[in-house]
Amino acid sequence: MRTHSPTGGTAEPLAADPDLDRLDLQIVSALQIEPRASWAKVGAVLGVDAVTVARRWNRLRAAGLAWVTAYEPGPAGGRLAVVEVECAGNPLEVADSLVGDVECQTLDFASGGRDLLVGVCVDDEVALADYLLKRLATGPQIRAVRTQLVTSFVREAAAWRLGELSADQAGRFTDHGLREPGAATALTGLDRAVLAALREDGRMPATTIAARTGVPVRRARDAVHRLLLHRRVALWTDVARARCGRSVQAWLFLQVPARRLAGVAARLARLEEARLVVSTVGTFNLAVCVWMRELADVTRLEAQIEDGLEEVRIADRCITLRTAKRAGNLLDAQGRRTDRRG
Repeated sequence: MRTHSPTGGTAEPLAADPDLDRLDLQIVSALQIEPRASWAKVGAVLGVDAVTVARRWNRLRAAGLAWVTAYEPGPAGGRLAVVEVECAGNPLEVADSLVGDVECQTLDFASGGRDLLVGVCVDDEVALADYLLKRLATGPQIRAVRTQLVTSFVREAAAWRLGELSADQAGRFTDHGLREPGAATALTGLDRAVLAALREDGRMPATTIAARTGVPVRRARDAVHRLLLHRRVALWTDVARARCGRSVQAWLFLQVPARRLAGVAARLARLEEARLVVSTVGTFNLAVCVWMRELADVTRLEAQIEDGLEEVRIADRCITLRTAKRAGNLLDAQGRRTDRRG
């Protein structure tokens, strides 16, 4: 049974959309830095009471306009790829068939020389080959598949910030990305259960997690702390793109001389528009996803990149027409998170 459609036609109804005003954006900005910050702390930094902050956030989350989720940082042997899909049939139908795949972590409808951009995440090379050759390449409505293998993340999407806080305000929150590296050991059954709970709601209280997992509250709280401290689990505060003043998402695909790749990637990662920067092996060796306020801003940014970086060529680009899935979270036609996950 279909549980989600990229068209938004079968998604469960969400609460009425509120507008994201300045305070809403500041709350989201605070949680981008410290996703599990207490409402009292957020309120104190923003100069409002905790009840107001909690009410605002609960309204945004219920409407699918902002959310905190969790993910497991890829293991050393994991494989990630950006896959361009050219459809022979209706892209909506192809997307509908792929969006529920656990391997498909992100799915964008795109302009230009591809119909879909699929972010694939699997455990190893064998799983990647199986998914590409047995799942994507054999689809009856898929004409062509082009794969860019991700070799490194220069900037993760979870590190992108709205930038609605002053430097002083931002400095009062603890950056959740600054964690001690964890040992490369398999997650336990409890760890997996905690991860599943945090994927649903990264702010889920330890008391709720304990009730779900059947362990004492202190043990649940310790498990959350340990997984986050050692970065076995990472939190990500995300927001509906169109409702935060960034209505345009573009992908830029660059060709950079190998000797300059690291330096160019680092400079691009510092752009405030850059949401994701990855080095790749394929037709291109650098892919950049940016969020912009207007379509004309894409051309401006391209000119800025080409004028400021020698020997760098933007070989291709595309505009995201719609996002059906982002980091495992299903989105409706308006870019709101639905209650279902893929």
